[in-house]
Amino acid sequence: MKNLFYLLLFCSWAVEAQEQKYILLDSLTANYQVKKYTLNTSPYGPKNTIEMYNVFSPYYGANKGIDYIILFSVLPDLSSKTNWEVIDFEKIKNNLFPTKEIFRRVTYKVFNAPLEKEDDISGVRLVKKVKDKYYVGKIIRVDDFYCIEVPREIQLATKNFILNTNQPITPINVLRREYKNLKPFLEFYLDDIILVMPDIFENIYLSSIEEKWGDVMYFFYQHSDYDNRGIGELVYIKDKGVVAGAYGDYFYPRGKIDRTGTKRSDWDKVIHDGRKPLLWAEELKKEWADKEKELENWKKGK
Repeated sequence: MKNLFYLLLFCSWAVEAQEQKYILLDSLTANYQVKKYTLNTSPYGPKNTIEMYNVFSPYYGANKGIDYIILFSVLPDLSSKTNWEVIDFEKIKNNLFPTKEIFRRVTYKVFNAPLEKEDDISGVRLVKKVKDKYYVGKIIRVDDFYCIEVPREIQLATKNFILNTNQPITPINVLRREYKNLKPFLEFYLDDIILVMPDIFENIYLSSIEEKWGDVMYFFYQHSDYDNRGIGELVYIKDKGVVAGAYGDYFYPRGKIDRTGTKRSDWDKVIHDGRKPLLWAEELKKEWADKEKELENWKKGK
């Protein structure tokens, strides 16, 4: 009986290994515009990094209505010093996810069409080649977004993946107040764990619009079920993609053992008005710093 148990367990592992899909970073950069950003996780406690890869759809920016972004986040493995591990390419070459199909999931979301399991990119692991070795990200999260600019007069359900840069601005505290007026006996979804959330309340809201050194930044936050929240909060720039994000739910998961040694209750105390600290792209911060330095030098030489 024990041998049968181990045999079944081994078979389940084998099936899982066969179903695991991978995608090559080189294949993405060869076929699409890809922007990589590095986030410093120190504000969350651990000194590590998150690598973000914005993959833009082929016609991004050229035709309103088909502007998709697939966001790969390589999250830190807090139990070790490396977020990538060596992998034998020969063992995964037959399990590669078709690069041309990466936008299928978000397309099906937009048109509310059923998605086949083999087309779901959520569990795909990112693989990069460095010299003659291949490395796979240990912890990968995949978010996809449909980026549009719909007039405010048109009623639009933004769901939890649509970035509408022209929607009315609704700060979190305003949404909380209105939601309390609507359902005074229930907790606000972003303040508590809600196992089941009505589909009609699931949206991405625009909290503010800011401009810095010519970059127009759109601040979004997700109002959705906790387990379906994804990146939670993010900053989007039209020609640069997602340049900042909140990953607090990964470092301090609700209802689970935290990954950092800090209690979730203590982490909640640092959240101001429902907002989790945003991690900004180091590349963007450097770009802004360079422009500021150029301006200072210009003033000195004027």
